[in-house]
Amino acid sequence: MQFWVPVIGVPVRARYNRAMNKADFRRLKLGKPREVTAGLTTHEHPAVSPDSRQIAYYTGIYGSIDIAVCSLDGRLARIISPHGGNSTQPDWRPDGLAVAYRHQHDNAAKWELWETPLTGPDLTPRQLLASPQWNYKHPVYDRAGQRITYFSEEGAAGGAYHIWVWELSSGERRQVTFGDTQMHCHPVFSPDGTRIAFHAYEGTDKSRVPGVSNLCELDLSSGAVTQLTQGGDQYKHPFYIDDDVLVYHHEDNTDGRRRLEAMHLATREVVVLTSGKDNDKHPSPFKVKGRLHLAWASKKLAAELGQDGEGLECYDIFIAPLLVGKKGKGKLKKG
Repeated sequence: MQFWVPVIGVPVRARYNRAMNKADFRRLKLGKPREVTAGLTTHEHPAVSPDSRQIAYYTGIYGSIDIAVCSLDGRLARIISPHGGNSTQPDWRPDGLAVAYRHQHDNAAKWELWETPLTGPDLTPRQLLASPQWNYKHPVYDRAGQRITYFSEEGAAGGAYHIWVWELSSGERRQVTFGDTQMHCHPVFSPDGTRIAFHAYEGTDKSRVPGVSNLCELDLSSGAVTQLTQGGDQYKHPFYIDDDVLVYHHEDNTDGRRRLEAMHLATREVVVLTSGKDNDKHPSPFKVKGRLHLAWASKKLAAELGQDGEGLECYDIFIAPLLVGKKGKGKLKKG
């Protein structure tokens, strides 16, 4: 049996061919946020199209959750997922012609991987990967569109989730993290395709509340896993801004509040991007005309409208420029 062992405290600067200028990183901040969605339901897990003109997200309440796509200003929204059941965790194919996501026929069904074409004569959602025995969750493409990474408990005797990579041309699927003491979730490829970031829950008890989760990074060539965070909180949903910087949300287990943070991978320095008062999560970086932006889910609008009561999720999608450097520009200076 293979076991997953975190590599903690190993210097990582040598693994990167370049490093973001540290002074610029320390000045990272979000510009003025703008709401994309609004309504007394949940809108979460944004993913911006490769041309930065559309945004996919999931909307609804559990039992009836759909994937929607709209323009960046929130107009022209349409549902693209199968009717009925639950569809969440969208990701754009790099050519922009389809959106992948996980789908569940009903609340008791196994999660499957699906994809919906957005152009062409047939826009029918189609099943990519399914099993009556296993769950498949959070499909994410690499930049070349040649692989999908996801997480599943397939083959795990104790039901622990692990990260998998699916080579689309050959159909080969391989498990890339192992062990029976953690749950490995929400993987995403680095821009150069050599690494996968994910978060790992301590323990395999799915009902454990609150959980403890840390960010990790897998080197695909060596199989080595580096644990990036430590502590008793939840660090979740990482996405790469570039090869050197991750954004993610940090959930404080003392009060349940979530805030957005960024980590400089070569130095492990952290910049806090939001205060946590609006319960921000699911950050997703993108560029508009070469300038960095961030999309995320927040309860900001619900709180302002007095609708953030117990039992009401009411998350909405927001976007804002991600400002760096002395002049607050969105381009990164390399050191």
